[in-house]
Amino acid sequence: MGAEKIEKWAASKGGTGWLGVLPSNIYVVLICRFLLAAVFLLSSIGKLVDIERYSVDAVYNFGILPMVLARPFGLVMPFIELLCGLGLLFGVLTRLSALGVGLMSIAFFIAKAIVLSQRRSIECGCFGAVVDTLVSDTIFMDLPMLFLSLVVTYAPSRTRHWAAFGKWLPQAWKDKLKLIW
Repeated sequence: MGAEKIEKWAASKGGTGWLGVLPSNIYVVLICRFLLAAVFLLSSIGKLVDIERYSVDAVYNFGILPMVLARPFGLVMPFIELLCGLGLLFGVLTRLSALGVGLMSIAFFIAKAIVLSQRRSIECGCFGAVVDTLVSDTIFMDLPMLFLSLVVTYAPSRTRHWAAFGKWLPQAWKDKLKLIW
């Protein structure tokens, strides 16, 4: 779905129900951006304190990925969370950042559901050194984060960038990156 189609869809829904109103309300989108940014920045910073202990070991503990993939995934994940959080906070590449958060939320939900279906109780490592969290507690955060990310993803550009540094970048950059901007 191209950027024009997404924005036309969102504009066509404007005022016809809560699904159309949410992405077009600048305050709702700003709150969604800031909530997601706070969660993912806190999560990434908590893991970057000691990436081996709080990220790599957490991925190993889930026991879902093959050992050859678990370490690289554990090393990269905090940086992806950091980039998505910064993108949402500053309003730069907000659609791409919200999409990244949404995909991570889906992946985290599936991984936690697998662990819970195996009747295992492990620490998920979601917030690293900041707070210890169990999979059974944090699984309830993933779907609301997915919803918030969808609100930001489907918001029109004027709404996503209402209070953002991204609105001051040259229009030529925005035009080239309009699908992910």
